[in-house]
Amino acid sequence: MQDGISLLQRKAKVAREDFDARAMSPCKALRLSLEKMADALLDLALVVATVEQTVLAQSAVKAEMDGGGLLLLIDGAGGRLGGARLDSQFLAAVIEVQTMGAVQRGEAPERAVTPTDAAMVAPLMDAILKGYDEYLTSGAEKVAPSDWRFGDMVEDARTLALALEMPEYDLFRITADLADGAKTGSLSLLLPRAPRRDPATSARDGAFAGPTLEASALNAPVMLDAVLARLSMPLNKLCALTPGMQLPVPREALNKAELLGAGQHVVAPVRLGQLNGWRAVRLLGGAESGQGAAAKADMVAQDVTKPPVAEGAQTTRYLAPVDPGQAAPDASGDHEKEEDVS
Repeated sequence: MQDGISLLQRKAKVAREDFDARAMSPCKALRLSLEKMADALLDLALVVATVEQTVLAQSAVKAEMDGGGLLLLIDGAGGRLGGARLDSQFLAAVIEVQTMGAVQRGEAPERAVTPTDAAMVAPLMDAILKGYDEYLTSGAEKVAPSDWRFGDMVEDARTLALALEMPEYDLFRITADLADGAKTGSLSLLLPRAPRRDPATSARDGAFAGPTLEASALNAPVMLDAVLARLSMPLNKLCALTPGMQLPVPREALNKAELLGAGQHVVAPVRLGQLNGWRAVRLLGGAESGQGAAAKADMVAQDVTKPPVAEGAQTTRYLAPVDPGQAAPDASGDHEKEEDVS
């Protein structure tokens, strides 16, 4: 097991070093730029609630961007093109703060967008994209500036899809609270992904070398489950559980969690915590796990924006706040079954 812990620690260290080297993720750069530029340009209090990043194929652009609002074409360095969509509420907030001096509370009615809307949004989009570029380039020297800027208004999603010809795009879905809750709007941003290198071409250029066994092992995906505690309860109570219900978890479970691999075997003891706002576990090795000399622990992080319980999943897991005065579930009954609380 010690070898398994060592490999996990090395994989976590590689991921941590890569994270530190970048220093700024695209999602974080967008969030900071959007909040800062809305305040600086429009004196608009904007708080980003969520930023979701996914990969979108070119064939799915029309379906993703079709849904009303203002569609924009974004120009970048080297003739690259991207796209953006401001939903009706986000657009209304930007227009209202410029024309009326404040964002009106309540949902704005749907209406047809005009070139005037695009002209009023253009300075904000330019500032957001410039700030995004600056945050990324300052966070990692290997990231070249993309020089994204407002391009033009697009009539519909079909026209936007025809203009975007790259095979894959990074899609950023941003949900924002505008003017202290006066409105809630969304901004979708499509930026082309860097093209994949052809191994044959790279080899001819002398820039490609076959991966070593160590590199392959460190880059291999590993699916792990962190189990916080095991609770026993009668079968009838277990069958009555539904997503959102709370289960009492002993306070000491925070320091006695386990990391499970394939087949539900215990890979390593872990301690629950967080890293840079992400839910995380610390691998415990050596003396802390009773298996030899102390080993350096590295952090493995999980995106905090993803809920711990996925409705409809085959295995229901629960993570509930701890109430020290609340007793553990009743373990009496003829039929009992253990439930992992992850």
